[in-house]
Amino acid sequence: MRNSRLAAITLGALTLSVCFFSPRLWLMREYLPGTFEWDRAHSFLLQCEQPFRRDVGVSVLWRLLPALICHILGLRGWGALCLPWLGAICVTFYVARLHANRLSEIRFVCGGTLLFATTAAVLVPVGWLGLNDGWMWLGLLAVAFADSGWTILVACVLCPWVDERFIIALPLAMVVRHIDRQAGVGRCISAALPGLVLYAGIRLTFSAAVAGPTNHYLTEQLASIPVFIAWVPLGWWMGLRVAWLPVAGAVRSRPWLLGGGAFATIGICLLLATDLSRSTAMLSPLMLLGVFQFAATRPDIAPRFVLRAGVANLLIPAAHITFTKFDRIDNLALELLRLRH
Repeated sequence: MRNSRLAAITLGALTLSVCFFSPRLWLMREYLPGTFEWDRAHSFLLQCEQPFRRDVGVSVLWRLLPALICHILGLRGWGALCLPWLGAICVTFYVARLHANRLSEIRFVCGGTLLFATTAAVLVPVGWLGLNDGWMWLGLLAVAFADSGWTILVACVLCPWVDERFIIALPLAMVVRHIDRQAGVGRCISAALPGLVLYAGIRLTFSAAVAGPTNHYLTEQLASIPVFIAWVPLGWWMGLRVAWLPVAGAVRSRPWLLGGGAFATIGICLLLATDLSRSTAMLSPLMLLGVFQFAATRPDIAPRFVLRAGVANLLIPAAHITFTKFDRIDNLALELLRLRH
């Protein structure tokens, strides 16, 4: 399938996603502290001015690569805040390409791309300013599905500096690669190791300067778990919704390996962050594996069912859930009305 057609599919999927699950445009006109839309953006914009400053949130202190790129390119304000949206576009295009490589049937490619574009992997970086999740998911999917082992090396050199969650989700992505491509685990680890060693070496070397704030953050996070634990099922559901079906399909093929890996991945993240719905995007490689396995075993019905799944995910309500906060995602028409008033 031509890149021009894949670009059109990507644009269409993202347009539908934004129309049904719109960013809160009226909150994006000016900096509003204490909102989902601006809390991370404020730290990110400060980093874009001075990438190595320490007076930013502990959770973003080491997420230096996007800020460095913006600093070098001279991007500030909305110029810098467009980088996360570009990441969401790139990863969605890559998902369309992966689907086309497996089954070049228009309904299958459109449905799979739309299904991905209506999960937290896209809804979060589009709706929350300053979150570069799209670039992280791009690296994670490259680890799981790219042809070249060099891609793993590049992803592991760059992506930990976008978000540490990449490292948490990396083992599961490697397992997905092993199952999907029959790739040797040893080769995957060998390709990933240089980037991970580099990241660990730099962080350990300079960790003493931020150990105090980091330890304080972890202590507070662990102490808060009993408060938000009841919100976990709803938060996890909202992150993927219908996309849990291909996740379940993939897990069914290797219950202990993939089921245990999935639970460990989002379980570890649960101990470190309260972004409940956002964290489920770490299972994106597993979701795509389930779709691809279905296409391989039932190519006659896969296009129809995957398209229906994408449309269903578009129609089922979604929300961002962080800690005990429930933030419903409304459609574009309603957000435009709010913007006018």
